[in-house]
Amino acid sequence: MNFSARSIQTLFLLLRSAKPIPAGILAENLQISKRTMFRELSSLSKRLTDYDLKLDTKSKKGVSITGSEFNKYKLLDQLKDLEYVDPQNIEERRDRLILELLKQEEPQKIYYYSSILKVSNGTISNDLDNIEKWFSKNNIALIRKSGFGIYLDYREEDYRKACMNYVYKNSEDPLKKLSNLIQPDIINKVITSIKQLKNDRLDELAESSYLEIIIYLSIMINRTLVGKKNREIKYLKLEEKNIKDYELALELISLLSRQFSIKCNTTDIIYLYMYIKSAKLQHINESEDILDTESNIRSMIYEMIQNYDSVIAYQLKQDTDLIRGLIAHIRPTIFRLKHGIEIQNPFQDEIKTLYPKVYEKIQRVAKIIEKKFNLKIPEQELGLLAIHFGGAEVRLKNNYKFKRKVNIGVICSSGIGISTLLSSRISNIFNDKVKVRTLSFSDLSSDKIQDIEILISTFDLNTDKYNYIKVNPMLTEKDVLLISKEIEKILKCAKPNKNAKKIDTLTQIERINLISKEISSIIKNFELYTINSHIKLDEIMHLVSELIGENENSKNHIYKDLKNREKLSNQVIPEFGFTLLHAKTKGVNESKLLLIRPKSKYFKDTYFSKSTAVVAMLIPDNDPRDTLAISSISNSLFEDEVFLHNIKNGSKEEIKHDIEEVLKQYLAEQVKNL
Repeated sequence: MNFSARSIQTLFLLLRSAKPIPAGILAENLQISKRTMFRELSSLSKRLTDYDLKLDTKSKKGVSITGSEFNKYKLLDQLKDLEYVDPQNIEERRDRLILELLKQEEPQKIYYYSSILKVSNGTISNDLDNIEKWFSKNNIALIRKSGFGIYLDYREEDYRKACMNYVYKNSEDPLKKLSNLIQPDIINKVITSIKQLKNDRLDELAESSYLEIIIYLSIMINRTLVGKKNREIKYLKLEEKNIKDYELALELISLLSRQFSIKCNTTDIIYLYMYIKSAKLQHINESEDILDTESNIRSMIYEMIQNYDSVIAYQLKQDTDLIRGLIAHIRPTIFRLKHGIEIQNPFQDEIKTLYPKVYEKIQRVAKIIEKKFNLKIPEQELGLLAIHFGGAEVRLKNNYKFKRKVNIGVICSSGIGISTLLSSRISNIFNDKVKVRTLSFSDLSSDKIQDIEILISTFDLNTDKYNYIKVNPMLTEKDVLLISKEIEKILKCAKPNKNAKKIDTLTQIERINLISKEISSIIKNFELYTINSHIKLDEIMHLVSELIGENENSKNHIYKDLKNREKLSNQVIPEFGFTLLHAKTKGVNESKLLLIRPKSKYFKDTYFSKSTAVVAMLIPDNDPRDTLAISSISNSLFEDEVFLHNIKNGSKEEIKHDIEEVLKQYLAEQVKNL
């Protein structure tokens, strides 16, 4: 079989179309004239007889290929084997052309690109006309000189930004796309080097911003290795509050210079500093006092809220989550815009589609920032602002919208600490509109999941058996929007279950009795121990089993179950400065609670990430209840700052008093339900 590239493109279109295609549409797809298209069809008509197929042309309808389906599929398979570019993926071809142009350091003739992409010189010429706009937008000139070739003319700074934009262009996996542009070994070495660096500032960055820094550094290293340095002189006026970000940039550049045996200049350090300074944060600083924020930022945020929707502005101004979220977002946003750093927002189209009204109102919000700082807000930034305001509207609607509780199950790979934190945040956001239950991975195969209406997980379950929402452990604004949308969907379709069985009063009273016994056990057996700061995790597990176990058999069970639980996931919660050591075990007959603190400021072993306390919780593995009273204590650790402070610093009497108050409130709620 010896078809030309144009013939193969034409056949692809016709064989894959269920209806006749007008010749004009075919010509437009192949970017040729109508007259050339008719000549092509005339040639194909003779060739198709070899495959027992016929080219059928009908006036006012178009062109189609007729014959048996078997023969059509047979020809289609043979065409695929030739590895020509499918014209239905014209955007992919142009994307590949951009890639090849970015990779070339020397001018290349048009034939070079047509041979790579297996299309005609004319097609490449038309593609170059199209992608020239993309290069121009990135301040790069696409030069075509007859007899000399095709090449790019640019400043190094603009080239690096264009590479950043390219790897994010229509891509769900920018790292994979980056590996087509530069050697994967460079990327992997950059990632490994960054992971070696222990820095709290890096840990604060949102995953997307962390990824952007990896991509920027990989591009910078690659360009330096091929002798293309950014020689533009860049000056920076550092304020005291920004010194840590600059020191981090300097430390990263120094580390990578050693790893790759290269010399980087001050401009490289400054650009990396700007990426760090403009990065989005993983979660907001909830301890920050809103009143401590710069007055100009605070007043601008209130003006933004007023412009967003004057009808609900008052209620939105009472939403501290919105205010704190905007404070955390606006600071790096202004820095990005001032220094021309583009941010990537992979959810941009999704946000515009799902929340058009929110996006429309965000245009008014953007004008406040544009006017105040004389800056133009790009579309990607609008989408990020929409997430904050959309989440606030959801929270506001939740105050009066729902009529019944929706059952939500939360499962987290990081253990009960993060699961409890996540459950607590969901409960707080949706108030009494949802009923949230923490689940373990093993619960997925039990009847505990039968009444769950929304399953929320922090990791991929790798199964089609359950419909679930994957979220960030710290619950982002986008996660809130997704959960809210699912709740609305359930409530819209929900019908009252007339056959639902009511639990009789005696059963309820028996449940209250079990809760009372559990509360009594927790309070009676609570103890506080102060131990060597250099103790290891395994030693603490042995200590807990010795302190709680009543005999050798129970001690062995406790140690073994704590060990097995730790194998599932790390139980350190660095964001809150403590470790939650917990397990279901045959080693106890009732819930037990211990608190262990170091003699110095924090536990020295690196495993504990400077934890100032270890909270040990053990529950009997044969307890049939879904939710236990002891879970209210773990909830309070994340919700009550005073309780958490006392856990880390208070006396035994103060902590015991707090525990009693938490458990009394839990019991009161259960009695109220009865």
